[in-house]
Amino acid sequence: MAESRSKVLVMELAGLGDNVHLLPALWVLRRQMPEAELHVMVSAHVADLFELTPWVDRVWKYPRVPRRPGIFANIGWARALRREHFDLVINTTGSDRSALLCGFSGARQRLGRRPPSGGRFWFDWMFSRVLEYPFWQEPMYRQKLAVFAEAGFASSEPPHFEVKIDPAMRRALGIVASDDQRYVHLSPCAGHERKELPIAQLVELCNALRRSHPELRLVVSCADLLRERARVDALIAALAQSPWQVFAGSLSIPQLASVIAGAKLHLCGDSGSLHLAFMSATPAVAWLRQHVNLKEWTPEGPQYRALIGPDDGSKHELRGIDTAALVAAASQLLKNPA
Repeated sequence: MAESRSKVLVMELAGLGDNVHLLPALWVLRRQMPEAELHVMVSAHVADLFELTPWVDRVWKYPRVPRRPGIFANIGWARALRREHFDLVINTTGSDRSALLCGFSGARQRLGRRPPSGGRFWFDWMFSRVLEYPFWQEPMYRQKLAVFAEAGFASSEPPHFEVKIDPAMRRALGIVASDDQRYVHLSPCAGHERKELPIAQLVELCNALRRSHPELRLVVSCADLLRERARVDALIAALAQSPWQVFAGSLSIPQLASVIAGAKLHLCGDSGSLHLAFMSATPAVAWLRQHVNLKEWTPEGPQYRALIGPDDGSKHELRGIDTAALVAAASQLLKNPA
């Protein structure tokens, strides 16, 4: 384990969900090394998540979307890491690029989790120690905690998301204090249509909740992508009543986290917003497709309901989830949010 006042880098070159699930383990590290200079290296498109963690000293924004750096750019990244003289680097995903960057970082200790594939033939050479922990068998945040424990940062305390979600962010968006807990937030998009319910089914769900809970208003948001904005437009056009608020590609991750944190209920598919709801302890109903890694991303706790559709091999919208079951799950959480 690195000493106090060391310089530590945690690499998590993955999506929003992975980075949200990293936070409890990262907080354990911070608690155990309060004097360390703590850096994270994450995908640039999710880096503003770490605006919610002021206890992280520096965020390295590695560009993965829409194009990843080529070999010469990655050499530049490796040189930049070497100049920092890190004492410890922990790589939690084991992807090829992150393994290479870790290996050439020059850090005294380089710890990396072996990926499900086992890694390429050179994988073990990149690390001073390879961390072995199985995937798919439990929620991802518990996996991260176990990996950090193997790295020397074990904790007996309950998992905790130490984040600063600012209500002022949603106030600036027109959601005042009296609106909190009086709206349902819907994320109708999930990055790929095979993770999304058909628009017609979302319309049925929203209209049914409007009838059974007329006191609640609807807030809809999506990413700043043409496909997602078009999907939101189609949803709005088909609803019996327009949403109270629509944020079509206009929210940062901290703003989205704030909007979700103020909601009485969050509705979504297998998307980053589900993990923001888990992070903020906001009750949520999610629709997911059966998959080998389903346990990793299904939120734990009585305030969450996950309805699972079959993995029929289709690349199109998620089918096989009953609308009445969605409405019942949502109504149950609205009446008893746990």
